[in-house]
Amino acid sequence: MLLFAYFWMLAQAAVGPPVYKIADGPILVPNLCSEIDLAAIGLTCNDSEPCPTFLEISGVESTGQVLVLAGNLHTQAATLQSLLLISEDDGATWREAHPRLKASALEGMQFLDFSNGWLAGHASLALPRDPFILLTTDGGRTWRKSDLFAESRVGVVEDFAFQSAKRGWLLVDNKGSGEAGKYELFETQTGGSSWDLREISNRIPKTAQLGQRAASTASRVRVDDKKGLLRIEVRAGNAWREVSAFKLRLEDCKPSQP
Repeated sequence: MLLFAYFWMLAQAAVGPPVYKIADGPILVPNLCSEIDLAAIGLTCNDSEPCPTFLEISGVESTGQVLVLAGNLHTQAATLQSLLLISEDDGATWREAHPRLKASALEGMQFLDFSNGWLAGHASLALPRDPFILLTTDGGRTWRKSDLFAESRVGVVEDFAFQSAKRGWLLVDNKGSGEAGKYELFETQTGGSSWDLREISNRIPKTAQLGQRAASTASRVRVDDKKGLLRIEVRAGNAWREVSAFKLRLEDCKPSQP
């Protein structure tokens, strides 16, 4: 039995994440609602009345050879799961670069160079909670998660900025759940792998080295409503060059069959 389980795990590892090919037509993004406790996020989706699902794109970056697209899948009432897609062939194919995080959204993104990048996120339940950072050191090809808190807590990443591959600052809004103040300022000297609390205040600390993570002007997503396309463009001088255009088809959310 143990031997069978070992070979099953090897087979699963060999399969890897699905690859979405633009040439095959609209990309069908599996919903994976079966992995979510729908009652916990206040949904009553079922086979007869599935919950329509939408994609919210929070950011897109080009790291030279990799396109990174981040966001989340959600219904009209709740966030279902994060979604992080990358392409290494100018958008001809895409794959999921990190396992989806249940009831979680990815929001801010910063790439310091062609190797080091960060994404902020949190769980979206009744109140945003459990803020975290995803970090990459290989241009977005692989990511790993770094939690801000050891235990579940209310809070959301208000802002963050990295000055170097190792040093960065991060500001958490604890939504009034903290006794010492609303804003918690953290610093990292390890590229985001670990964080140290520096200050708590009811006002944004003046010592915060933030506001340096300007929105990317090198890449953008443009929605073509007439053709139902997502168009990813990168800046080429004073103009925009399209590198990928594709349709996404999202599965409705409903429980898995017993």
